[in-house]
Amino acid sequence: MNIKIHYQTLIGYLVFLLTLISASDLFGQDFLWLHYFNKYKLSYKFSIDSDFGWRQYGNPEEYRGQFRTGLHYDLSNVSYVRGGIMYVNGTVAAEEIRYYQDFVYKFRIGDITVQQRVRFEEQTFTDPERDFRFRLRYNPAVKFPSPIGQFTLSAEPFFTLTDPNSRVSSNRLLVGLTNKVYKNISLSIQYINERSYTKAETNFIDEAQMIRIKIDHVIHPLKTGPLFGRNKM
Repeated sequence: MNIKIHYQTLIGYLVFLLTLISASDLFGQDFLWLHYFNKYKLSYKFSIDSDFGWRQYGNPEEYRGQFRTGLHYDLSNVSYVRGGIMYVNGTVAAEEIRYYQDFVYKFRIGDITVQQRVRFEEQTFTDPERDFRFRLRYNPAVKFPSPIGQFTLSAEPFFTLTDPNSRVSSNRLLVGLTNKVYKNISLSIQYINERSYTKAETNFIDEAQMIRIKIDHVIHPLKTGPLFGRNKM
């Protein structure tokens, strides 16, 4: 497999990364997030979506790992549903089994893609002192091309539905740059700012800044049988 990154793309990544580091003073106070996403196509509508993420903090003894897998079904060319299970653990994270369900819809306005994702999460913890949590995450995103790759701008508020006093419990703001480095592999560099809130959303109690290096990988198995061919109109 011959993976190539053009010099223009590489320079764009370096400038983007240095801008993020200088703007956030990231490595002095927050963490790096390495994230690998894999889509294993079962047919033109079904796939198994999995990902593995590792967050490394400034202190080498502080880390958080996660693994998630689930079944993805394309409702149409612009929408899909997905559901599965996730495992989370680490020195800065409680051991957790999380179930999730996604609905994603997108549309285009010229060269701009607008995507909206609604995710429900059911969080269960091995610590008996931690209560079950039911959470809603809403993720609108705008994607547009540029000479150095595809830019993404998005927000993601979190709502803890099991807490009657909680409205927006936290919120993520993201800016990212994505390029295809092979026909089925994309590389993204993203800056994420996440704030956790008290009952009043105007006051935040914690703030995290991170750089995420993200790989998206699509695997197409041997294409045999009717499941791999769309019906002709």
